[in-house]
Amino acid sequence: MFTGCILTILAGAMQGAFPLPMKYATKWKWENIWSVFALWGFVILPWLLAFMTIPDLINVYTSTSLKTIAAITFFGAGWGIGTICFGIGVSTVGLALGFAVIIGLGGALGTLLPMVLFHADAFRTSGGQTILGGVVLMLIGVCLCALAGNWKEKALSALGGNETGSKRSGTFFKGLTVCIISGVASPMLNFAFVFGEEIISNAKKTGAAPENASNPIWCWTMSSAFVITFLYCLYLMRKDQGWSRYVLKGAGLCWVLTFLMGILWSGSIAIYGMGLSKLGLLAASIGWPILMITSIVMGNLCGLVTGEWKGAGSKPLMTMATGLAVLIIAICLIGMGNT
Repeated sequence: MFTGCILTILAGAMQGAFPLPMKYATKWKWENIWSVFALWGFVILPWLLAFMTIPDLINVYTSTSLKTIAAITFFGAGWGIGTICFGIGVSTVGLALGFAVIIGLGGALGTLLPMVLFHADAFRTSGGQTILGGVVLMLIGVCLCALAGNWKEKALSALGGNETGSKRSGTFFKGLTVCIISGVASPMLNFAFVFGEEIISNAKKTGAAPENASNPIWCWTMSSAFVITFLYCLYLMRKDQGWSRYVLKGAGLCWVLTFLMGILWSGSIAIYGMGLSKLGLLAASIGWPILMITSIVMGNLCGLVTGEWKGAGSKPLMTMATGLAVLIIAICLIGMGNT
């Protein structure tokens, strides 16, 4: 149990920190950074992990029905749209606010939708009502964080003058909208796992360990997401021949930073799976809340350390802290309801 909790905390910290290197890849535009990160994190590393942990990976897919493959491909593509919005969102509104809104909203919908679609009778139980209360509280926390971000932008806009302030305000609301879209699309990854049970069963039949049996879903789903991501980034680069930035002088550091992003992202998934296997029957009630809380806190710490809230004043910062506290309480309530 202790080992499982430590591994889950480590996974959450890695997930919360994975976009941080993006701040220092200054030679590249967003589309260059996100396309290479997606190549590492969505294709190369997940498939490498799957081939290392699944004894007969090809047979797992060939023995799976076309209906299941089509379902996880569809949800992977939808999740890919969410990851594009995630990358744009955190680069626009910052790591702190971006993580709070996206993970908070995604966590709320990811918890609520499967219950509505597959376990509607659970709402009549005390556990289901506790989960519902946690979801409502999570949405309140998201609203508080968005309000704090709005106040922060107004405070920083006042320092830059009217023209700068108007521009910052418009950018903020566009970024917030993108974050909300990302939060809405994020639960599609959960649906890939719900509809991919056949793949997990086939992986176990090949001799895969229980903690690794979901890896074939990960790599297939994320590869579907990569296709959507790459096409969108290619479209952006086509406007100004952005692919030339890959070979600019000093671009080697950008390659290293995007590889680090991929390691942090893929590593968090692998370590989280290991952590869940140690938690046993309590995985849903302990593992998920720990991952969500740790990733949100780490994302906010990264935002604070890199100066995202510098000059914003105490009111926005205290509102953000209140929103985070509400999110953490909500996540704990959902964990209690799962128990």
